[in-house]
Amino acid sequence: MEDEKSTELSVPTVDSEFKSKDNLSHGKAVIETSFSSQAENKNGIMTKGDQDTAKANLLDVAATSDEIDAQEATGDGVPQSDVSGRGTRFSENIRKTVFGLIIVIGIAVSWVGATQFTQSTYSPDFSSASVNVWFSTSWMLVCYPVYVLGASVFLPRSRSVEGFKNLYSESEAVFGRRGLCLRTFATLTVPFAACWAVTNYLYVYALGKIAAADVTALFSSNTAFIYIFSWLWLHERLVLLPARSVSVLMSIGGMVLISYADGFEGPTALGISFSIGSAIGSAVYKVLFKRYVGNASSGQVSLFLSVLGIFNILFLWPFIIIFYYTDVETWSFDKIPWDYLCGSAALSVAFNFLINFGIALTFPLFIALGTVVGIPLNAVVDLIFRGKDFSNFKIGGSVLVIVGFLIMLIPENIQQKAACWTEGSCPWERRRRAREDLRADDAGVDNHGAIDAVETKCPEMDEVSVQVDIQP
Repeated sequence: MEDEKSTELSVPTVDSEFKSKDNLSHGKAVIETSFSSQAENKNGIMTKGDQDTAKANLLDVAATSDEIDAQEATGDGVPQSDVSGRGTRFSENIRKTVFGLIIVIGIAVSWVGATQFTQSTYSPDFSSASVNVWFSTSWMLVCYPVYVLGASVFLPRSRSVEGFKNLYSESEAVFGRRGLCLRTFATLTVPFAACWAVTNYLYVYALGKIAAADVTALFSSNTAFIYIFSWLWLHERLVLLPARSVSVLMSIGGMVLISYADGFEGPTALGISFSIGSAIGSAVYKVLFKRYVGNASSGQVSLFLSVLGIFNILFLWPFIIIFYYTDVETWSFDKIPWDYLCGSAALSVAFNFLINFGIALTFPLFIALGTVVGIPLNAVVDLIFRGKDFSNFKIGGSVLVIVGFLIMLIPENIQQKAACWTEGSCPWERRRRAREDLRADDAGVDNHGAIDAVETKCPEMDEVSVQVDIQP
């Protein structure tokens, strides 16, 4: 009776072989089926569960065939999502590259223009670096209002009152957890404003003594000082000595050649000294900003520059009066070259905007290249409009500074490969690891990632031993 009640169906199980990938690509899977007794019960009759299993296997095969067809339709078995993702990344890189080239030109032109306008302010009736610096820095007040205006255009969420409050709260984080208050204003803004003012004063003063191309070339050596100060104050790893030591030496050699071409006498020596001083001041500013502020966003930098401009307007003007009455500087109000001052200030603001917002639009390398391109551009402007030759010594010195600057931009992993070093195997790293290995042995713990501690269970002693593997 059980045999009559049972459904005697000869349902084939899948004992399938795909003949070839070509068969699947035509949309149909060629399956050789065979009847197997494994799916049947002892009486040779297939149960309901076995039937469901067989059907599921057939559906899996069909789904696999369709999936392969879909992959082959995109080419080389790559899913459509991956292909579209690659296309999106490629178009994004193209966009960043185009924006980068535009920003490089903008940074170079704005820096060269600001430098040339500043040098043009000097005349027998006007010679005041303090007026230049105070006037240009005061224009930094517009940085954050312009940023808010741009955010309201491109970020609809910031158009409401609540959106503006959130935008300001994010920007205010540059001053720490307390935000912008009297304490943070005094402890953060005042030191950076002083460093900013001194650095710019040295740079502008040097422009009154030597050619603009010489000043910009000497100023570009600040990358060497940034590397040195980062090691001293940020405790960054002093690795890659062959590459970066060469970069520092090349920058120093470039400064020596440029200085030798101009001579170390009189006003020229003073201009050279002030140019190098401005490079050191710029390095100090950037390293300290990195230490006490960190990686700030465009909005945070804009707010910081606006607050710095406010501090400049309120508190730095007395130095103009002091320098005037002590005969350090000579000028009269009716002889102030407002056209050159406004041009220099406007281009300085544009220069800072392009640097701060360019990072969000393109690769950081393009931002750095903009300042390097400014050196030969200044030399061309000096030659055409001021009749100042760029001698062979200056050319050689500028090339050394530029090459040293570019070496600093090379990523560490590439420099390590170029130096035939594996990760973390440079001499300084080996000595540091050796010292930490000794401390780890004494303390019985692992304090460094270079030591791999693998716990192994000892069944005989029922205790855990630590196997220390020192990476070569």
